[in-house]
This record gives sequence, structure tokens and C-alpha cells, in this order.
Amino acid sequence: MKIKKSSVENGVKIKTKPMKDFNPNRNFVKVTKRKSKTFPINRFEKRFKLDTETGNSNNDYEITSDLKSDDKEYSENVSSEYLLKEHEYLIGEFKFFVDEKRVEKSLLFDIEDLPEAEIISIPLGNGTNPTSEIDPETEIPSESIDSEEPGGETQVAKDAEMPSKDSTETDAEDLPELSIFENSFKSNIVLAVLKQDVEFYGTVVVTLLCGRITINGYKARPMDPLNIYSPKGFNWVVISPLANKKPPKDNVNWQDLNENFSRAQLDNILGNYNAQCDAIVLLQRNTGAQNLLATFAKHMAENVFPLVNATNRPHYASEYLLNSLVQCADRRGGALQVPTVWTKLALQSGSRLMVTGGKGVGKSTLIRYLINRHLERFQKLLVIDLDIGQPELFVPQTVSCCVIDAPLLGPGFFLNKQPDMAFVVGHVNVVMCAEEYARSVRHLLGHCRGVKGYAKMPWLINTMGYNKGFGLELMALIVDCVQPTDVVQIASNRPINNFEEPLDSKSLARVVPIIYTADEFKRSDDFPKYALHQLRSALPPPNRSYDQPWLMSAKDVRYSNFLARLSQALRGNAKHLTDCQPLQIDLNKLQILCRPAEDWTREELIAGVEANLVYLCKSAASNQPVECFGIGVVRAIDYDAEKLYLLPAMPLTRLLKVNCLALGGDLSLPQGFFKHQGAGVANNVPYVFIIDDSKSSKSIQHFYHRPPEFLGQPVIK
Repeated sequence: MKIKKSSVENGVKIKTKPMKDFNPNRNFVKVTKRKSKTFPINRFEKRFKLDTETGNSNNDYEITSDLKSDDKEYSENVSSEYLLKEHEYLIGEFKFFVDEKRVEKSLLFDIEDLPEAEIISIPLGNGTNPTSEIDPETEIPSESIDSEEPGGETQVAKDAEMPSKDSTETDAEDLPELSIFENSFKSNIVLAVLKQDVEFYGTVVVTLLCGRITINGYKARPMDPLNIYSPKGFNWVVISPLANKKPPKDNVNWQDLNENFSRAQLDNILGNYNAQCDAIVLLQRNTGAQNLLATFAKHMAENVFPLVNATNRPHYASEYLLNSLVQCADRRGGALQVPTVWTKLALQSGSRLMVTGGKGVGKSTLIRYLINRHLERFQKLLVIDLDIGQPELFVPQTVSCCVIDAPLLGPGFFLNKQPDMAFVVGHVNVVMCAEEYARSVRHLLGHCRGVKGYAKMPWLINTMGYNKGFGLELMALIVDCVQPTDVVQIASNRPINNFEEPLDSKSLARVVPIIYTADEFKRSDDFPKYALHQLRSALPPPNRSYDQPWLMSAKDVRYSNFLARLSQALRGNAKHLTDCQPLQIDLNKLQILCRPAEDWTREELIAGVEANLVYLCKSAASNQPVECFGIGVVRAIDYDAEKLYLLPAMPLTRLLKVNCLALGGDLSLPQGFFKHQGAGVANNVPYVFIIDDSKSSKSIQHFYHRPPEFLGQPVIK
């Protein structure tokens, strides 16, 4: 390279001008040009001392490239980067494009005691192919490099965030290190060295081999496979490597991996692994969730799980094997951002922590985080779910309790866990089943207090987002039933989703009952005292354009919950409900109910359950909560033989307790199950009119009428 004091058409022109305070870190410019052919990378280091005696703005310096004749493959288009620093020498090193992939190097100008320089970018080359000028303030994101190894493909990904202008370190020191992905040549598994946070869209199985990682608050144990569900409409699951003061012991038997990875791939993984700050994980396709994925693909209009068909993504080969999208975590995306205050919520063995707040404030997200974070200390936690609209673990229209001994790495209902105890309420709107809901909550909490094993576990109680109407009265009743030690009140960015006043013990004790005036709902005289934690919602505001495609309505979430549970009915090679063999039940031995209770004849109820979704329950006395074990589909009814044919979506071992079928007030089998019945059904179903594709298929909003006596009169105290 040369520096000469003249003006030409190509190169980079530097105009100097006097200044009082020279800051060597302020002047930063990037100039990017491309070439399309491979060329050798030669390093040029020459030192020059600039003439700065005059120090006046009329001095023009030009930098041009003067290459040797043996560099024949060198193109006119070069990618360079310039940085002014406070030294007296110039050190040059080019940035090249190899096979249209970028290898980043830096070109440094080190200048001592110079006036501030104004840098003007001019196309660098021999002038034959001029290119457009690039704004010095524009940051050029990093790209990825794909290189092939014998028996597999190595993919290298880099975070797109560039260092700030005020950084005092060099460009190479500020950029994050690269994560390495090695793909198996025999099966759907990927071996990876994680050097930065990685987020997923889809479902995968992750096993920690070396180092330490945290997944949405959970510190993974070595050699423990973890199922991750990161669907649309929820926060993406993020795997973060943790730094180690003392590197953990490596107990991996690398010989077992020789069957799926070549020696060159394993050497590449070990060679790039830094035990101080990296982690090695084994990623596998979640083959156990194939029925679930197929059910969502057939019956959900939106892509709740991704379609992996884009070949231009940096990790396409790995994504194809995993059937999930993988990328560096971006704070602007759908990944969970944990506030510092969440880490200060500590549970004890006798803790009874209740999470409250309006709709969409992140109650379930906080519940999952607290479970994951405290599983390192407690082997088991008890989750009491009182949300009948969007429950975390069981199906809608129920209240339930469940012992959790594994992390929730995604929405809990994708795990299809069976509750320890559950009661069906019969509606997703508490206004329509206020008394049934209160009875079910009281019976559920009575059961929890009666189990000795629960007394030594921390309790986490999830509540509804109903904060208007008689919401304060309902919350006072729930607090009286739960007797919590801590109440977390999450405030929304939208005032309409907040309670009218803080949910402290004194405020709830002053609430006058209007709905729950019967003796069975009478609160105790000694209202419980607890610690109130008031938090702001950690969810981003929903008005940002890039968040809109990832929002799911409450109805879609409930629909997803039912689809996940119905996928459990597909056993063996069954792809449709019509492929499953139903169970035959004597119709006369079944009790059939409709919740909430209404005056229906038995004949009408039998006709209502045919080809419909039902709750599988245990009969109870009149006006008592009905215990629920799961859901199922009534395939058909033989009226002559008085037989009912049932497809249960629950473990068959628990069917021995079922003697009652319950219809929900706002529950029906999705229309897609009538439309897509498999190749074994040749004709359309009789008496069924499918309106999915017509404009009239949109649900009609119901306006419920409540008689004046429903509200009653407030009790005078």
C-alpha cells in the first residue's frame, strides 16, 4: 500500500482539520466492497509516518492498494475497515470475501498528535468498477460461514450486533465468538459448542455434555435430556452458556459419539471448546412429539411450529435435522427477558406464593421461571392452577393441582401431564360459573391441605386475569382459601388490565361481598396476612410491528391446549382419530352432565355428547364439584345396543375411575376433525355442515343476560 499527497479518483481520501481536543476513538468508518471469486489472503504490514507539520485542512492524503503481480486473482472490489487511534504508525490488514462469505480482518490507521480527521469514503480499487458510497455511520452486520467437513457439515454463526463507536477495544475483541454446529451423518442429531445465547423456534431435545447452561432460569444437569417446546405465541426458549471459575469435570464418553460424528467433527468441537465460558450440548429432533406436530399442522391455520424449508438461513442443515429454527438470541425478538426483580423472589419449603394480575401481564411466564429456577434447590414443587381460561398444565374450564419435578421449558400444556387432582367448572368465563368456580377452588385447596406430602413443598398458585366486575371480591375469596405467604401483583402497561387497588391484606379484607353472600362462601374472620410484591409486567408492549406476527389470542391458546391433549389419543401408527380403536362402554352405566348445571333431559345430553369432546369425570353428589381426569372424544353411540364408543386422550390406567361424562358450556370438537378424517373415510360425515371456508364461519359474540337478583344486595357490615 502507498500513501501519497495527491488527489485521485479511487482510494480513501482523508482531509485533516484543526481541533482542540482530539478523541482517537470517535472516528470509525467501514467501507465494504464485494468480489465473487476466491483469492489468496495475503497480509501486508508497512509502516508510514504521516506528515503533520502543517496541520492544516488543505492537506489531502490518499490511500491506494498497490499489490504484487503474483496476486492475479485479486479483484478490484475489496472489503476494508478503518479506525483512527492515537499512535504514529499505520498497520494494514485487509478484509476479504472468500466464496462470497466474509472473513473479517481490520485495517488500522494509528496516528499520533494529529488534528481530527474527516474521512471520506471513495471506492477502493483500480477505478474500473466503481461502486456506490457507503454511509460511515452504517453498521454492517456479520454474516455466517458454512464449511464442509468429511461426513457432515460445520456451520458457524455470529451475532449480528457490532461494537459501539465508543469502545476502546479493537473490533476483533468486541465481536462475540462463534458457535460451532456439527451435524450427524447418520441420524437427526447435532453437536454444538455454544459461545453465546441461542434461541429456538420449534421443539428439540437438549442434553448438556460439557460446561454449564441455563434454559429460561433452569440450570441443566449433565447428561439429562430436556424437552424444549418453543412455539408461536409464547416466549422463545433461550439456552445461555454460563462462565465457570473452575471448569467442571468432563464425564463424556466421546467414543459413543463416533457412530454419529466423524473424528474431524469431534476434533473441531473439542478444539473450539473453552471450558471457562463455553458449553457443549447435544441437540436431537423431538421424535416423541411427532403426533403433536402433525395434529397442529392439520388443524391449526397458523404455523405454531415452524416450516423448515428456507435454504438461505445460516443453520439450514442443522435446522433440517432438528425440524426447528435455531438462531442467536436477539433482545428485540421473542426471547424471554428476565427482570432483575424476578431473581429476588425466593421460595422456602413452606412458601405459598400466589401470582396475580390482569390479562396478558405474564403470570404464567413468571410461574414457569420460578419453577425452573427453584428446581435446583427443591426436588418437587406444587403448582395450583386456578385459571380456567388459559391454564398452564391441564385443560381449560378446570382447576387443578400438579406436582412438578421437571422444568417447564415452554408452555406446560405441551407436556400433557396428568394432574393429581382436578375439578371441571364448565366455562372459561367466571361470570357464567361464579358459584361453581368458588366451590371447585375450595374443594381443591382442601385437598391440597389434606395431603401430607404437599406440606413440605413450596406452592405456586396461578390465578385468572379477571380484574373488573367482582374481581376484587373473587380475589379476596381465593386469598382466604389459599392462605398465602406471598402475593405477587403484576401491573400491566395498559391500565384497563390492572386491578383498581393494590391487593394487600388490608384492602382485600375491606371488600364487601356481593356475589358470594351464601354461608358456604363466607370468609374467615381472621383474614390472612402476607407479603405483597408489586411488579411491572416484563412482557414487551404489543404495539411494536415485529411482535404482531407472534401474538396469539386467548381463544387460539385454548385451541392449542385441546389439540396438544387430543394428540395423546393417537397411539401407535394412528394419524387421525378414525385410525384409533375406540373403547366400548355400557351407556346405562354412565352419568352424563352439563357444566354449568342446566335443565337438560338425559336424551338431550346423550345426543349432545355424540361426536363431541367430553370431560372424563367421576360422578359426585348434587351441587358438588366434579372430579376430572382428562378429556376424550365420543366416536359414536349405538342406541339399539346402548353402547358408547370413546377415544380417551389420557392414560388408560386412570379410566377405571371414570363413570361420568361432562359437557362444557363452551366446548365442542374442532371442525377440522370432521373435515380431515383420514384416507379410511371416503364420504363426508352426515348431518355435518362444515363452514371453515365461508365468511359466515366467524364466531358470533354472545351477550349474556343476568337477572337483577344475580347481583344481589351488598351485605351491611
